[in-house]
Amino acid sequence: MDGENKIIRNLEVLEEFFIPSRIVHREGQLKALRDCLNPLLKGQNPRDSFLWGKPGAGKTCIARHLTQELGKETGVRIAYVNCWEAPSRFRILFGILEDLGVSLSVHRKGTPLDEVLGALRKRLERVVVILDEVDRLEDEGVIYDLVNTPNLCLILIANMEAALYGLDARTRSRLSSAENIEFPEYSGREILDILKGRREWGLVPGALGNSQLERIASRARGDARFAIGMLRAVAQNAEGQDLEKVPDSLLEETLSRARLPEPRLGRLSPQQKMIFDMLKEKKSMGSALLYQEFLKSLKARGMRPVVGRMFRRHLEFLMDRDLIKSAGYGRWRVYTAT
Repeated sequence: MDGENKIIRNLEVLEEFFIPSRIVHREGQLKALRDCLNPLLKGQNPRDSFLWGKPGAGKTCIARHLTQELGKETGVRIAYVNCWEAPSRFRILFGILEDLGVSLSVHRKGTPLDEVLGALRKRLERVVVILDEVDRLEDEGVIYDLVNTPNLCLILIANMEAALYGLDARTRSRLSSAENIEFPEYSGREILDILKGRREWGLVPGALGNSQLERIASRARGDARFAIGMLRAVAQNAEGQDLEKVPDSLLEETLSRARLPEPRLGRLSPQQKMIFDMLKEKKSMGSALLYQEFLKSLKARGMRPVVGRMFRRHLEFLMDRDLIKSAGYGRWRVYTAT
């Protein structure tokens, strides 16, 4: 086998964003989302949907799997934007157009927001837009833009059900008929089944044993994304050492260096991190003073101001993660870092 891979047969299968042809342990979620999208097969209007659950629970994989399938059957165009990478209203709208292959006559940085939105609304054919990590949005107005765009079906993805609670009344009303689909955390056995599928198509037979897969599944604590990443890391480490099988010692060494995302502090947006750091420094602050200090900090860093409603969403996000707590009501409410 000189010059050939001895561990990895298909690296693409071990990548986070690989979309498998068969999805396991998400039959209910698959059916619910498919029911929302199936009207497109008959030329009818689909339902918007909201997918939520912890990181690594299969939300993005399911959404991309079904929309990819739908696109092949109907020719419906699909656009995907991650709001963590593109959190602003402009960048999201521009990203959708880029994904749809729509070019604007004006350079990106000089294009007015109205022109970007207008270009999107001029599209007559049906489009499905996936907005991932919507709890990272800087401007929730983009959701209102999209739910008011003709021939556009919206799939929203977030880590928490509360991600949409702070939307204004107009947007909530428009989304009232959206399907709410929960993605519970995977069990250890379900993670193991997912890993077995990736091993079957991604690794050379015999390269990694069942007991070793069980170690990875146990370490993942219900996070399929983390488990697949560990499988890839172990395989690449073994491949790099020109091994034909993964020894237990290499597996344990790789796992010992791996760190799951910290459930409380992991992946805070820059604004959320600023609020948390301010409260850690000051110990506690009243809501009005905290908001004013937050706006000053944004201005000092050259960042856009945040409206009060979005500020409250940031506070709710931090409280949901037990990073801060509050006492009192209304303008007398005080926030404290935990």
